[in-house]
Order: sequence, then C-alpha cells, then structure tokens
Amino acid sequence: MPKTMAAGHHVSNGFGRVPGLRSQGEGRATLVDLARQTQAMRANVAEFFPRDIFRDSAWDMMLELFIAEKESRPLCVKELILVSGESSTSALRRIDRLESAGLLRRRTDPADHRRLAVTLTQRGTDAMTAMLRHLYLTMGDGDGH
Repeated sequence: MPKTMAAGHHVSNGFGRVPGLRSQGEGRATLVDLARQTQAMRANVAEFFPRDIFRDSAWDMMLELFIAEKESRPLCVKELILVSGESSTSALRRIDRLESAGLLRRRTDPADHRRLAVTLTQRGTDAMTAMLRHLYLTMGDGDGH
C-alpha cells in the first residue's frame, strides 16, 4: 500500500470503530491513533503481569517506528533500544533480525554522523498498516473474526 494511502486511512464511526478509542478527529481514528492506542494497551499489560513475561520488543519497536514515520520524526538506534525494554545486546539482535527480514533499515543520521537513524522499509510500513487494520477493523465487522 502506498504511504499516502496508509497515512490518510481513517476508521469510521461504523463497523470497526473501537469503543473508547481516543482519536484526534471527531469520531475518526487514524492508523497513528490506532498505533498509539496499541502502545498504551501494551504499557498497561505491565501493570498486571511481569514485564519480562509479556514482552515482545519487536512489536514495540515496530509500533514506535510506525508512529515516528507518520509524524516525520527521526528515530535513532539508541531510542529504539530504550523502547524495546531489553538490554542493548538483546535489542540490537532484535534490530538485526528485523533488518534481515526487510522490515527496517539503519542509515547514518545525516544530521549527526555519529548516530544511526532507523526507519521502516516500505515492507515494514505495509506490514504495520495491514496489522493495525486487522487488529481494529475486523473487531467490529460482525463475522466473528
């Protein structure tokens, strides 16, 4: 899916609307809103379960990268490590796997050559868009999916 379509996608008030979802617009939630809501839900899980048991750092990294992309906000490796909640070594291994899978890329930050900027690839953006749509749009479609 082209980036412009993903950025402009909205969930309507009808089918697929997530009850209680906080959104920027009146009755409409963008994919970024859905990603932020997912981050908030994941953070809440830590209040009820041990953090090291209910942890998927790859998902947390992908959510943060998706939101940063839609906000045109640069993200560096160090920030992604912090988002992961893992040790630097474990987080870097996870980043390596995500990069090998073609979901993200690392490049020297043009603003500061000492840092590595991390961005989603088109494949990563498409996967996140599809996953967010699946998570939220199929919840209220009435066919049990």
